[in-house]
Amino acid sequence: MSGPDLEQVVIALRSGQTNAASGMLQAILADDPDNFDAGWLLLQCLEAQRNRDAAAEQLDRLAAQSAGRPGDLDRLAQFAYQHGLSLAAVIRAMERHREARPENLDALFNRAFYLARDARYEEAIGCYREAIRRGIRAPEQAELNIASIYMDHLHDPGRARKHIDNARRLNPRAPAVYQNLGTLAEQLGDRVLAKRAFEKCLELQPDNHAILARLADAHRFTDPGDPLLERLERAVPSSPGADLHFALGRAYDQLRQYDEAWRHFRLANDRDARRFPPYEPDRAEEMFAEIARTPTTPIPASTDAPSAAPVFICGLFRSGSTLLEKILGAHGSFVATGESEFFPRLMARHLPYYPEGLEHVTDEDLQDWRDAYLGATRELTGGGRIIDKRPENFLIAGLIRAILPEARFIVTERDPRDMAVSIFATRLNPRQVYATRLAHIRHYLALHRRLVEHWESVLEGSLVRIPYESLVREPRATLEPLLNWLGEDWDDACLDFHATGDAVRTVSAWQVREPLHDRSIGRWRNYSGPVGEVFDAGS
Repeated sequence: MSGPDLEQVVIALRSGQTNAASGMLQAILADDPDNFDAGWLLLQCLEAQRNRDAAAEQLDRLAAQSAGRPGDLDRLAQFAYQHGLSLAAVIRAMERHREARPENLDALFNRAFYLARDARYEEAIGCYREAIRRGIRAPEQAELNIASIYMDHLHDPGRARKHIDNARRLNPRAPAVYQNLGTLAEQLGDRVLAKRAFEKCLELQPDNHAILARLADAHRFTDPGDPLLERLERAVPSSPGADLHFALGRAYDQLRQYDEAWRHFRLANDRDARRFPPYEPDRAEEMFAEIARTPTTPIPASTDAPSAAPVFICGLFRSGSTLLEKILGAHGSFVATGESEFFPRLMARHLPYYPEGLEHVTDEDLQDWRDAYLGATRELTGGGRIIDKRPENFLIAGLIRAILPEARFIVTERDPRDMAVSIFATRLNPRQVYATRLAHIRHYLALHRRLVEHWESVLEGSLVRIPYESLVREPRATLEPLLNWLGEDWDDACLDFHATGDAVRTVSAWQVREPLHDRSIGRWRNYSGPVGEVFDAGS
């Protein structure tokens, strides 16, 4: 009697019978241990069963088997990255393949790509440079990937610009060159260069609607007859995505044509709602309640604490968090690092189903994570006092405190109606599934407020809330007590934050280049009809 086959396995997986599928796969692999297709399905099965340890072991086995097959290694690397599994085994296999097949420059390029995904940035740059030196096809792409590392991770815009210029010399007709140049200009607040770069990209790729939207974002609309507005309107009927609707909404908002602006914001969010996973209020409430019920105990007090405690700004999107980061970053004692990837990587790797799994975290785990964080930030900042501004960190504030007992937390707050309008008018990524409906935004803001209140009660004086309205209307009166609480003296540079040339890597890149103003306070009144309908409706 013949055993199970892969077709039976696939049928079982599609019907959700992961235990049955796993059993069949184990039987197949017992007879044929090198069956990659069976091993690949088993890897997916183990991940679906939340058997992370077994999935990691299976990934390592498959990587070892696939050392001579770059396509399979690339598939494994993508899976590992998507599911928060370690890339180390796959990268080692890529290195063995490179040694055996040094002429395969595409494999070298792929290894560099995944080294960067694994936060091994200097190694990735070295691989890219080797690929360029040895004559890889499309060397401009390797130069642009190096530029992206310097832009997004190593915070060195000067070197990023050097490599973008290298790419342009290699291939001056590559649209990606000008897209990257425009991105760098956005981060540095250079509207002239951003617009010039995006126009050149559109010259080479006329149907790139995402770039057209970014061109509009770099533009200021003051005239209803603006040719760029007409250009956006002509393009939007043929654009399936949401980018141009968001751009038109912001353009009409600047022109104070609020009904038309809202129409485009609504159309944009309708399109994203079809693309994003659904927001489930009951599930969100359950998750937040579970986080609040889960105790987190700091590592032993004997741990040496640095004199300069890290500062975590964890206000929600559009709450003024980037503005505050920019202000504090102008202070001589702080180094603003933007939205650090350290904790998202840690959570994906070790706590993918958070808060489930916290009960298994040991003091040794906390110490290891602490050492890793302090090492990574020291390398990035040169020992300066780090500001880590990632909105999602409010979900794990207790864990961060357990790892870094000396950490300080700042939550930026804002009138929820103004926040709701700003979120609704901004394209966020699919993780922010609440962002496409005002009612969902309102619900999520309430959950955020309750969890912040919980953290405030348990973090023993390590958390403070800063209202956006006070920050922009009474900056010194708001900032001086905050700096005292952080153990720092006043620095006049805080009020000249907009004049610094630091890069900003969030959707607020253009707004934080302006001096402080209160024009955004009460913005919701421009859209009082739809906003009032939701916010006046009660819980």
